[in-house]
Amino acid sequence: MTGALEAEARKLATTRSALWLTLSVAVLALGLAAMTKDPLLGVANFGVPVLMILSALTVTGEYRTAMIRTTFLATPRRTGVLAAKALVTAGFSAVVAAAMTAGSILIAGSGEWCSVGALALYAAAGAVLAVAVGALLRHTAAAVAVLLLVPFVVEPMLSVSTDIGGTVGPLLPFVNAAAFTGASIFGFLHSFSMWWGPQGSALYFGGVALGIFAAAVVVVERRDP
Repeated sequence: MTGALEAEARKLATTRSALWLTLSVAVLALGLAAMTKDPLLGVANFGVPVLMILSALTVTGEYRTAMIRTTFLATPRRTGVLAAKALVTAGFSAVVAAAMTAGSILIAGSGEWCSVGALALYAAAGAVLAVAVGALLRHTAAAVAVLLLVPFVVEPMLSVSTDIGGTVGPLLPFVNAAAFTGASIFGFLHSFSMWWGPQGSALYFGGVALGIFAAAVVVVERRDP
């Protein structure tokens, strides 16, 4: 497992496009904090989604180049490979999100320091979810579409539905993520109350991420690379 973690960390550290994209979204988040005086807007709605995409790419990129076969040969236990990818990307995402949030708070002049931990937790759980989605779908375009359309299109549409919004809304993963981070550009659309507090929403989102990751492990173990 240690070898798999080192290998995944090395891959991530040597991927220039990932590092440049991370730097770019960090600049965007800090810029939005300066313009809007909202330290969470850029990190939650731009920073974390980009980190999720980068996490998914650690899986789909290897499927696209067939490098995944070499990875599985080097580490026959596929569960270990996915776990290593999830742990490395979760750690990376948490650190980057925490740094972006802290910088945004300083720039915006806001005292919401508790948001640093909340956004870091959101980013870490989101990375695990993204690795799982990448492993299940294997195609970059499909994974990116799911990771962007679900929080920014599907869930807002379900939230405003007068027929099912009140029943389904509190169970939507990214609605719960917004509830415990306190940051969402779609919060004004919600016409329902959450069934639990911020801590419950954090546990729910984390549980969804782990559940989908468990499903991905089962599928990857049974499926040809």
